[in-house]
Amino acid sequence: MKQSRLMSFMETILSTAIGFAVALLTQIFVFPLFGFHPALLENLMITAIFTVVSIARQFVMRRIFEALHIRRPLSAFVQAVVAERFRQIEQEGWSIEHDDLQHDPGELAQAGATYALHAGEPLAEEKSPPVTWPWAWSWWKPAGFRRDLVKACALIIAEGEKFDRARKRGK
Repeated sequence: MKQSRLMSFMETILSTAIGFAVALLTQIFVFPLFGFHPALLENLMITAIFTVVSIARQFVMRRIFEALHIRRPLSAFVQAVVAERFRQIEQEGWSIEHDDLQHDPGELAQAGATYALHAGEPLAEEKSPPVTWPWAWSWWKPAGFRRDLVKACALIIAEGEKFDRARKRGK
C-alpha cells in the first residue's frame, strides 16, 4: 500500500531533523579531533549547508532511479486487495501458521473462488452460503460486488503464498 502524502511529508521532516541532529553532534565531537574548533553557530551553519546538499543529492538520485526503472503503480483495486490480505492477517488473526496448518490444499482458493463467482449477488433470506463455500455458514460474509472481489483475490493470494511456502519446504 502506498503511504499518504502527509505521512511521506512527516517521514521526510523527521528523517531530516534526525539527520541534522546527528550531523551536528558528530561535528561537535569530530571537528576538534582535527584541530577545528568552530563556535556553535558556525557548526549550525555548516550542518545546515550539508543538510541542504544532502536533500538535493537525494532528490537527484530519486529522479535518476525513477528514470532508470519502469514503475507500474498499483491500481486502487490492487491496493485494496493487498490491504485486505494484511487485514486478514493482522485483524482477523489468520496467520501464516494458521493458513498452513488449518486449511487443506486449495481450500483458501476455493473460498476465494466462491466469493468471486457470487460477487454482488443479492443475499438469500436465510443467508446460507453457496454449496462451494468450504467453511461454516457464519464465515460467509458477502459485502457487495467490489468488496467480494477484493476478498476473493486476497484469499487466492493466501492460497498462493501457502503453496509457495510448502514448495519451498519440499512438500
